[in-house]
Amino acid sequence: MNHPSNSEKPRLHSFDTQGMNALFTIRIHHHEVDEARRLAGNCFRQLEEIEAQLSRYRHDSDVSRINALKAGESMLLTEVTYRCLQRSIEAATMTAGLFDATLGSQTWGAGLRGEEPVKGVLKLSPDRPEITCEAAGREIDFGGIGKGFALDEMASTLLDLGGESALLSCGSSTHLAIGNYAWSMALRGDKEEFKIELKSQALSASGIGEQGAHVVHPDTGQPPSYRFQRVWVVAPSAALCDALSTACLIMDEEELSDFAAANEEQGIMINTESALDHAIRKVKP
Repeated sequence: MNHPSNSEKPRLHSFDTQGMNALFTIRIHHHEVDEARRLAGNCFRQLEEIEAQLSRYRHDSDVSRINALKAGESMLLTEVTYRCLQRSIEAATMTAGLFDATLGSQTWGAGLRGEEPVKGVLKLSPDRPEITCEAAGREIDFGGIGKGFALDEMASTLLDLGGESALLSCGSSTHLAIGNYAWSMALRGDKEEFKIELKSQALSASGIGEQGAHVVHPDTGQPPSYRFQRVWVVAPSAALCDALSTACLIMDEEELSDFAAANEEQGIMINTESALDHAIRKVKP
């Protein structure tokens, strides 16, 4: 068998699969297509395992079991669910609660009738994979962070198995670049387009153009008055990127500028397209 020389540039190989109701794609730079396929296959099997625990549509998933807990009950979690909950708490703290993975509860419908929303309490153990329902009324929904979290987990696996340069994507909304290669990414607005170079970073987009008013405000349980048609966020991890793009979509201009300034040391960049005049505005730390 002829092996490529070290001076030969690795080729780009692309693989995809369906998961979490979305198309996941892995583009890998590698000399050998069979090895690239093996790396992608391991990542896609991991995606299946992640979805099996984070999906609220599977009766035997960790999330479904959490949402079925009664007050005073506890349960042990798989490591993947525990890590995703930790990332969710970090994002919630970072955004002062604007990102909230516990808004899956129908009890929020009480707020739509002018009544006080029912706010339950779920407590995550800081030193072991265990969660306790201290008061009923909260349900987990990882829709705003789960796909980005899955990309982070797959990227870690790919690197552990010897992968060096890749772009992992979930549809057109969330991307994670690993390695030293810079990937050119186009951010398309209604009337304009601009490009960024993504290198060892994640990019996530959130907007109301396709899904409509799908993000609710945690204080009211209702869709806010959106100031932006689209928000793009660049951050160190895909899970953080995913969560922040969701939270930033319901911020106003002053909140967004203050948030970017407060997190400049974390390498976060926020781009928005105004819902009013469709002008591209860059808000940088």
